[in-house]
Amino acid sequence: MDRFRHLSSTWVRIVLLVVVLLVLASVVFAEEETARKPMGFFDFWLLPRVWMSALFVVLGMVLLAKNWVNRRLRTVLLPVIFFVFAVLWILPLGWFTRGMAIHPSPMCIVTKPFLFFKIRGFVPLVFLSLFTTIGVLTIVGNKAFCGWVCPVGALQELVNRIKAPKVTLPFKISNPIRILLFVVFVIVAFAAGIETYAYFNPFETLHWGFEWYGLMVLGVVLIAGLFIFRPFCYLVCPLGLLTWVLEHASIARVKVDKDKCTECDMCVDDSYCPAVRSILDMKKSRPDCHACGRCIDICPEEALRFRV
Repeated sequence: MDRFRHLSSTWVRIVLLVVVLLVLASVVFAEEETARKPMGFFDFWLLPRVWMSALFVVLGMVLLAKNWVNRRLRTVLLPVIFFVFAVLWILPLGWFTRGMAIHPSPMCIVTKPFLFFKIRGFVPLVFLSLFTTIGVLTIVGNKAFCGWVCPVGALQELVNRIKAPKVTLPFKISNPIRILLFVVFVIVAFAAGIETYAYFNPFETLHWGFEWYGLMVLGVVLIAGLFIFRPFCYLVCPLGLLTWVLEHASIARVKVDKDKCTECDMCVDDSYCPAVRSILDMKKSRPDCHACGRCIDICPEEALRFRV
């Protein structure tokens, strides 16, 4: 146990050191505002928010593969994820923080292309480029973007750690709701040019305009998160739906070693994640796994591992 605590504190220091160094670099190498040519598809991959996302995904995959993700470490990392991808961009620290801006947000990356295509007949490259980035990270690391980058996901998971009665959402109920919301959105977007998700988008609050409606939506999500593991992700998020589809092609994912598994079901009962039962049953199609490491940490036999 002492060994794991030491490793956890070491990795926390590493993450914080990386963040501090990047912020310092943004101050030292701040660029002047100059006229620039339009950005191409791959130019967007040079934005700090993209390579910082990749950095956190790689960090998460390494920690998971080494079986170093425990409750204490994850609890410390979740606020770090939220700060880096939701707060850092508003600090006046030069080009780096400007490049961390949440515009477009993870939800807008999915929804705005439909509206642009309906109204203007084309989709701006920024949306295609950023969605491709998320897709690649998902295929490589089993929804590691959602689990190790998304600030709203991090907030929900952090709130879920507060002691309260827990309910595991049946995926056969939550996923049809999520699919129905997406189908309705697409139909309304093309028929009337209206974004239905705008009425319940918690990412709007992270633009820090402090509008009462956005705060109310985020509040509802977090209250639900007390009792349900990542409710917005499973019930609403269109990006969560699309990455769930891509997740089936993931190279690395959580897998069970049947020779070690004693079928104690501790991981099912204590993780509250609807994906765990399907992982144990080795099903090809399973609910979203956000690569949080919760079930891996719970398993006393180390039968669950994050691997290729």
